[in-house]
Amino acid sequence: MKQLSQNCERGSSLIVVIMVVAFMLAVGVALLTITGTAPKVAGSVRNQEEAFNTVEAGFDAARIAVENNFFDGTWTNLPDNCLQTPTGIDLPYDANYFRKKTDAELVADPAAGGIPLPTATNGVIFKDQPFINNATDLTRTYTVFLIDDEADTAHGAVPDPSDTLMVCIGVVRAGNRILSTSRLEILIGIQIGGTNP
Repeated sequence: MKQLSQNCERGSSLIVVIMVVAFMLAVGVALLTITGTAPKVAGSVRNQEEAFNTVEAGFDAARIAVENNFFDGTWTNLPDNCLQTPTGIDLPYDANYFRKKTDAELVADPAAGGIPLPTATNGVIFKDQPFINNATDLTRTYTVFLIDDEADTAHGAVPDPSDTLMVCIGVVRAGNRILSTSRLEILIGIQIGGTNP
């Protein structure tokens, strides 16, 4: 009888060893996956921070450009200098409305499916401006344009010549591929005729 019970228990230690090895293998695979993913996440966070820094620089440069346009008399109000092409970009109910477009669509080359934003005219203050004052380095660029936030008069918007929406988009690229974008939308106003906006 004793010999029969010893034969039944004989393979149990092998099963325990196999289970321990399988558990340790699963933990090892999980650690490899986590350590392999961490650099990718860190790179993505770094690209997002660089895109945000780029968009902040774009806002600062655009604010100075707008102020200079008013000081030298080139501009007399904001809505006349807002982006109006493509048609509907400033109308919330239109398919071309800028908030319905991704940052990549707004800054991409029209040949690659992007929105055909005019270059530095008709509401575009900067188009693919390099973050660093080196025209050949297009890895970090910003695009800044003005949108008339009261353009949709058909749906009850009341025009206001003293304010507009400045949209700044910062882009980090590797070659032609967009790695990360960041967008700021800031309502800017001017003083008209001695009144505060």
